Amino acid sequence: MSTTVSQTKNRDGRRVLAFLKPYKKWVIADSVVIAISQVFSALIPTLALSWLVDTILPNESYNWLWGLMWLLILSAVLDLVMMVIDEYFCHQTAKTVTNWQKLRLFRHLQILPYSFYHNNPSGELLARVSDDPDTLHNFLAWEGSTFMASVQGVIIYSLVLLWIHPYLMITSVVLGVIFYWTSNYVGARTRAASADARKEASRYLERLRESVTGIHLSRVMGVSDSEVESVVAIRDTFVQHSIKELKARMQSVIVIASYNGFALGTVYLISTLLIWDNNLSTGQMLTAGGLVTIAANEMQRLLRNWLSVRRTGPALDRSEILLAEETAEAETTTGVSGGRAEGRISLKDVTFAYPGKEENVLSGVSFDILAGEKVALVGPSGSGKSTIVDLLFRLYETKNGFIEVDGRSITEWDTKWVRSQMAIVTQDVILRSGTLAENLRIGKPDATDEELLKAVQDSGLGELIETLPEGLNTKVGERGSLLSGGQKQRLSLARAILKDAPILVLDEASSALDPITETKINEAVLKTGKNQTILIISHRLSTVLSADKIIVLEHGKIVEEGSHAELLENGSGVYSRLFGREAEIGEETINKVAVNTN
Repeated sequence: MSTTVSQTKNRDGRRVLAFLKPYKKWVIADSVVIAISQVFSALIPTLALSWLVDTILPNESYNWLWGLMWLLILSAVLDLVMMVIDEYFCHQTAKTVTNWQKLRLFRHLQILPYSFYHNNPSGELLARVSDDPDTLHNFLAWEGSTFMASVQGVIIYSLVLLWIHPYLMITSVVLGVIFYWTSNYVGARTRAASADARKEASRYLERLRESVTGIHLSRVMGVSDSEVESVVAIRDTFVQHSIKELKARMQSVIVIASYNGFALGTVYLISTLLIWDNNLSTGQMLTAGGLVTIAANEMQRLLRNWLSVRRTGPALDRSEILLAEETAEAETTTGVSGGRAEGRISLKDVTFAYPGKEENVLSGVSFDILAGEKVALVGPSGSGKSTIVDLLFRLYETKNGFIEVDGRSITEWDTKWVRSQMAIVTQDVILRSGTLAENLRIGKPDATDEELLKAVQDSGLGELIETLPEGLNTKVGERGSLLSGGQKQRLSLARAILKDAPILVLDEASSALDPITETKINEAVLKTGKNQTILIISHRLSTVLSADKIIVLEHGKIVEEGSHAELLENGSGVYSRLFGREAEIGEETINKVAVNTN
């Protein structure tokens, strides 16, 4: 990452131009408008001064004063028109470029490896996808036009100075180069300070996100005050870095502001010497002074805008670093697509370790699931059950071995097709802010209201829907905050039932349900999923009793396999031990309740 930054930090201007290249027609049109505006706003009024002093007043051609007045009025009106057109071109280009960059970054996030999100906070990613492109937008929309105008102004006024006298143009250019080098040196410090401030801003945004989304936890834990103190501490650090950035910018402003006085004083000195030698008229000297004043102001704006370009550098660096992240093969490779899958699943000698970890989570796991079969994966926490699901959805790639769906490796199938053939219900339910109907239709966008109600009934949410005034159009709140844990799980189950995929994965799908509701839902799932392959993962062994086959994992290996009755026959097996422990805990709980009641 550091290599990328070191190579790009000295070419911020070229990178900004690269963003504008696809829209060069807009940029060229805007540059023409700005050039015309320069002529009307500054060049004509300044040259008119020379005409007034050298021709009209000495020759007492007072009738020409009316013509001069109308010329200046026309110039002002046309300059206003050009300014309006320039604003439109500039903001239109800025919005187009920024929206394209945001979409580009967001699309790239969709194809990064799943492991990338383990090591990058969501607040940091939000800053990179939203705030960093906005930095580029602010420059293009509010300073891009003045930057282009400054460049054109310096060139136009230097050419006019050359026409008046070469010495004036040479002096102006030499001073401009000197101050550019000086400001660029100071600008490097501004850029570094801006990079540090942007890092702290991302950290501050991430902490705010955690505090807002975790408001329930902070309140029930009684740590709201410490939450505020934590945010304030990070905010103070951010302010300190912002002050350092401001100091660096002020140093740049001092360098830039001094240019006007130096340039104007030097040009007036040379003009006086030229008048002394009769090489310059009074009107020409006044025109030269006016042009130098304008050119100096343009140079100041140019240097200020150049510092703004440098400040966009850290944002562009962070975007390039994100775009340089290697994409996941599963998300970018197009494979074979088929019709509706049969639902056969096979794992053959699968070994897996999480990226960056040496310890295997799975070691030589092999099993077969027939089409329409109901199979349960059970075992102690950390035995690798949910990891198998992640591998099945190609969130990760196997280290050794392979997984097949319908007799073909999932690396050969198109990943989108594989995922379209599976529905999943997890313990941590992810819901979008919106209505019940909108969340249900995620898996099947074209589902009818009748299909939604059927899925709701099968998942055990029917009674809840009937009590809601707005029914399926009821809002669920942010991340489903208006629903209980059990309601969210049933809504997720309804979404999976509605999708009607040939493979249904239940990963701790009933952890938030009471035993009675769990039994009813299991019956509904088995009934509606009679033509589905169902993979059940659960710590609660009462949910797997009806499975056709139970696969027991321990320490990433399969230690037992069979039906519930067959596994219980082996009294010394892992399954028998786990089932006995669960029954023991249930019995102890019942006894405690009985004692407390008495």
